[in-house]
Amino acid sequence: MLAAALTLSLAATPAAAPPPPPPSVLLITLDTTRADHLGCYGATFASTPNLDALAKSGVKFEQALSPAPLTLPSHATILTGLAPRRHGVRDNAGFKLKDGIPTLAETFSKHGRRTAAFVASAVLDRSGGLDRGFEVYDDGVRRGPRAAYDWKERPASAVTDAAVAWIGSGEKPFFLWVHYFDPHQPYLAPEPYESRFPDRPYDAEVAFMDAEIGRLLAAARAKSASHLLVVAAGDHGESLGEHGEPTHGVFVYQATQRVPLIVAGHGVGGLRDPSSAATPVGLVDLAPTVLALAGLPAPRDTDGVSLVARMRGGKPAAPPAYEMETFFPAFAYGWSPLRALVVGGNKYIEAPRPELYDLARDPRELKDRSGDRTDEASRLAARLGKRVGDDTPVPESDAPDAAERRRRLEALGYVGGSAGPSGTESIDPKDGVAWLSDLDEGRRELQVGDPAKAAAAAQRLLARNPGNVPALLVLGQARARRGDDAGAGKVFRRATEANPGNALAWFHLGNALSKTGTVDEAMAAYGKALAIAPRDADTYVNALSMLRERKEPARAEVLLSSARALRLEDAEIEVQAGLLALSRGDVAGARKAFERALELNPSDENVRRALERLRSR
Repeated sequence: MLAAALTLSLAATPAAAPPPPPPSVLLITLDTTRADHLGCYGATFASTPNLDALAKSGVKFEQALSPAPLTLPSHATILTGLAPRRHGVRDNAGFKLKDGIPTLAETFSKHGRRTAAFVASAVLDRSGGLDRGFEVYDDGVRRGPRAAYDWKERPASAVTDAAVAWIGSGEKPFFLWVHYFDPHQPYLAPEPYESRFPDRPYDAEVAFMDAEIGRLLAAARAKSASHLLVVAAGDHGESLGEHGEPTHGVFVYQATQRVPLIVAGHGVGGLRDPSSAATPVGLVDLAPTVLALAGLPAPRDTDGVSLVARMRGGKPAAPPAYEMETFFPAFAYGWSPLRALVVGGNKYIEAPRPELYDLARDPRELKDRSGDRTDEASRLAARLGKRVGDDTPVPESDAPDAAERRRRLEALGYVGGSAGPSGTESIDPKDGVAWLSDLDEGRRELQVGDPAKAAAAAQRLLARNPGNVPALLVLGQARARRGDDAGAGKVFRRATEANPGNALAWFHLGNALSKTGTVDEAMAAYGKALAIAPRDADTYVNALSMLRERKEPARAEVLLSSARALRLEDAEIEVQAGLLALSRGDVAGARKAFERALELNPSDENVRRALERLRSR
């Protein structure tokens, strides 16, 4: 009887349930996306049903703050949990993520997840260092039907296609980062979105992106079912004319710094106090939050904190402080850089003329309170100064000349981590932004109008702002278009002297010297450009073309080998490879290169005709 009872007892004991599988994580970053242009953030004109539904099913942070109005620095913060001054990426060019800093991808890979990233802009090319920890880092952005930026971006449809194919290629839990670039200027949404928003091209791009996010979410959910954590975050916004800025990069006002942040899925249930999501948070908090929800240890030393407790109704012991910065005005235009600190509802902006805003009462930052709240402004200024110390950014390309870089920033009024006071030589971006209409006119005329008018617009700006590198580039290109290659070369040389870390200035100088100088002089300029932007396909294409035309096939072969070693996927590089093969009589090699070029750019009729001629031979 005892044996029978024991047998029945053991039979009735349920077998231990297997542990649940670890969650997969889908990180979606929305480039240049304002929170207030999504339906879930109150935009009645928006068409964003997929992001709206995601917000409804999870947690939507009303006041999420970006550390910088620039793509590469902001994404480095998203993936590391560090402020830009600590991870080292201070601008979209010339900087790289510091060695030894753990990224989300590295942590997930270490714990057995398969990892992949699909990015839509050349700004996030792997040369910025964000590829660390990813088994797949798909940055082949020069693909697809849109050519507005010479294919330096690819549309949401192409990004989604690539990501969905990868999701279905394996069975292990994953960490997947998908980046969409569409709301970035120029705003060129495909149909039917362009027609649905005839007077709002920016919102047409946002709607197109949202539709593709819907496809991505469907594929991820089909693969991971209930064990999926989804995070959607903007990297920065778009000014759309606020404060006189048409796009982003110059200012650190909320138009570019308040971004969407939505967390839904695995581990997000149990939110007891939705109002807690209205308190300020930062993109710097994203990495520790994702790791906590995924059950993985957070890095020991981050500037952000996990938001899980706050998502479930907890309150921070003290108002957190969030840093912001933009050095783009200094590097691009020779103006003063900007820093800001947000604590609670107060925002202090460090500039030649400092500013203080009460964000709770004045979210659009229309009334500067620094004059009537001097104590608060001084307190925040001191707190910001203590945090940043004597930090002075030096691009990697300028590392041998760090002292010279510091001297230049000091000349702009940036000394010891603070912008110079009013009355110094530095140009306050609040003053300089009004001049950029000439830059916009020059660029527009350069692209679709009269090079003479482009040159005139650039010269008007340079008369007031001689160190404006983009204006110098417009002037140089306008001269080149009019056949004045020698004059163009002189202007591009000025641009490299104004900002030695600007790869585009060296690239254009190389183009001018390829026509007026020696091969060695041109290659020296192209070499400088590649030292700063080692994966820039345009530089390889133009340098290969020059070497081939100047009868330097051996040097061209060496350069092509360098491009191959970097695994650059570019149709124009393949065209140059094919022409180089033909020059040495290698018809089979030329055919192979042209076939690859056509795969990368199926719309290139010149390559198609060249292939037909080769096949007929």
